Amino acid sequence: MPKKKVVRRSRARSSKRKIAKIIEPVQKKVQASARGLVRGDRIKVVARNLLLFGILFVISVAVALISKNAFVDQLFWIVAIITAFVAVALILVLLIVFFMKQMKK
Repeated sequence: MPKKKVVRRSRARSSKRKIAKIIEPVQKKVQASARGLVRGDRIKVVARNLLLFGILFVISVAVALISKNAFVDQLFWIVAIITAFVAVALILVLLIVFFMKQMKK
């Protein structure tokens, strides 16, 4: 049986010249949500999050003290530590935002 010849087809050659594209920046309208929060809203958001993490801390400590299983006990102590760190960070943010508001007046 004779071997079939493989015929290679020529590919279309792309132009070697590079066309320089001019890219102009496009200015988009900034939506109200992207502008940031008003100072009063910032305080409300931080205070709400602080209250949430404070409640989560108290609940996790209570469950850790009540539980008799060692794994659950350690898990809720870890959750309590994490929520305590977040609560302390939120207290610092609340103080910073409050003092920034006082300095503007």
